[in-house]
Amino acid sequence: MYFGKNLRFLREKHGKPSQEKLGMKLGLTRSAISSYEDGRAEAKYEILNRISKYFNITVDQLLNVDLSKLDESEIKQQKETDKYVKAENLRILAITTDQSDNENIELVPIKASAGYTAGYADTEYLSELPKYQLPFLPKGKTYRAFEVKGDSMLPLKPKSIVVGEFISDWNSIKDGQVCVVVVKNMNEGIVLKKIYNRVKSESKFILKSSNINYPSYEIPAEDVIEVWKFAAFISKEFPEENHTVSELKEAFWRLEDDIREIKENQNNPSF
Repeated sequence: MYFGKNLRFLREKHGKPSQEKLGMKLGLTRSAISSYEDGRAEAKYEILNRISKYFNITVDQLLNVDLSKLDESEIKQQKETDKYVKAENLRILAITTDQSDNENIELVPIKASAGYTAGYADTEYLSELPKYQLPFLPKGKTYRAFEVKGDSMLPLKPKSIVVGEFISDWNSIKDGQVCVVVVKNMNEGIVLKKIYNRVKSESKFILKSSNINYPSYEIPAEDVIEVWKFAAFISKEFPEENHTVSELKEAFWRLEDDIREIKENQNNPSF
């Protein structure tokens, strides 16, 4: 960890205040600051949080990044990326409960999907949605149900109901995980896709369909409102996966185009 080194670097960078003066501003003693900088003591999380807020950085940066090797813009960029990874840029999730104070599972039907991207944080809007309890789901988690639109995620049929578990920490999202993604600035608004996490490295997600007729695409992390991990589905039809010959041909053609593009980028690298 770089805590002691970073604390000394930040103190010197901000006008080189004495350990005593910095301690006074943080509500700490001079000896505490000295012990932290020299690595003779470890700070509790409450103190780490206080220090990070004072210097306008994240706790993760304070502990795990050598700040002396980054310029101001790089520190700011990494802070914004950390916000997306940990979903710190999101508001507190709005929920509704039943008479026994159990969290409801609100259903967002297709006809309400456009309104959800605007009213997701409005408890009055959520109170108007259909609500259910599914006792077979693990307790202590927050769930929401969404009606599937289109056929991009076969074998799930259109109008199937997908139940998602709320993901607050985007760092936990694994590549290939099926999720409901609520997106702003998109015509679709709510999509069910396989998600590939590139937030920490590139501040974006890659979304892929299971239906080979639909190409994958990228979405900036800043455009994502919510991510719900697939937990269960409800359908009146048994899902069957069936690709036609023409669909397979189209998939191979798209794969050839991707390979050709990769080769062209390798032969003509940009610096």
